[in-house]
Amino acid sequence: MDLKKVRQIVSLLQEHPTIAELEVRNTMGFEKILIRRSPPIIPESQTQATVVLARPTFFITAPDVGWYLAAADLEKNPPLTKGSFVSQGEIVGYIENHGIRNEVVAEFAGTVMHVHAETGKPVEYDQKLYTILLSEPSRC
Repeated sequence: MDLKKVRQIVSLLQEHPTIAELEVRNTMGFEKILIRRSPPIIPESQTQATVVLARPTFFITAPDVGWYLAAADLEKNPPLTKGSFVSQGEIVGYIENHGIRNEVVAEFAGTVMHVHAETGKPVEYDQKLYTILLSEPSRC
């Protein structure tokens, strides 16, 4: 999925603040984006009209079934942790299946909010590996 499509989706979500969840799929090209908004936290002193919604999040999911590896060499490349910044196109891990390592690539830039998978553990196709908070458009 290209950056232009992502910006269109973000624009759509900004125009329609009542959309709580949006999923876009392209099954033949295996592209997928799932955005869920967290409910806004409203201080008692503010009304609903003045609340600014959080930036959308998306998931990096397993592209295949196999064993998850956070990095090819953990000594040279430590695994991602909560708060790590991920660049678009960055390799964030590998799925090993029958001795073949398939790269797990971040489709968008953002900050890791949650790590769902442990290195060395089995994962299933489309299983959540990371929750990413989409970065500001200027960082994409």
